[in-house]
Amino acid sequence: MAERSDLEDVLESIVDQTGLAGTIEALATVCVAKAEHLKSNWQDAVAARPWTRIAFRLDSVAAVAKREGL
Repeated sequence: MAERSDLEDVLESIVDQTGLAGTIEALATVCVAKAEHLKSNWQDAVAARPWTRIAFRLDSVAAVAKREGL
């Protein structure tokens, strides 16, 4: 098995503190912010679109995690 990365350790700590649903919701919020930044500062709706799509999918996953009590 591969050695855990520092990022994995940090993510595990965040999940322990906020729950999986909260962590995923925060990632969705980051994606929305990145999309808005691209649209407002770079007028690049094309580059923003994948960030918006991922945010929507992450919101769906977060809803499942909430239902599962994670």
